[in-house]
Amino acid sequence: MADYVVDASVILKWVIGDRDEPDQAKAVELLTGWAEGRNDLSAPALWEYEVANFLGRELPDEAERKMEMLRRLEIRSVAMTDAMIKRCFQWMKTKKATFYDASYLALAVETGAVLVTADEKFVKKMDKAESLAALKDLT
Repeated sequence: MADYVVDASVILKWVIGDRDEPDQAKAVELLTGWAEGRNDLSAPALWEYEVANFLGRELPDEAERKMEMLRRLEIRSVAMTDAMIKRCFQWMKTKKATFYDASYLALAVETGAVLVTADEKFVKKMDKAESLAALKDLT
């Protein structure tokens, strides 16, 4: 069974509801694999804040309902450890990553999982880190 960390860019694709959303089918396939027990999904606890902020800003009339649907999935939310925080600060210095983005990758590294993200700028910034995969490249 594969272990994945998903970030807000992937989680949002589960509820955007636009068939033209790039790689939405791949995001849904990842969620389906989790629901069928083929993979494990987790995210840092920060995912709720990032996703709710986007939904409230971009889809205010649907935000509460969509957030409720996502929370009912009960994707494993993980608190940051000291080692993860240290790693995030290191990437902020060396890669100019945001702490928010780095926290998802730090969780993947710490747990031996792979971060799946639709944020291609972050993937490039992190120079194809070992525990990182672009959603578009998932097979």
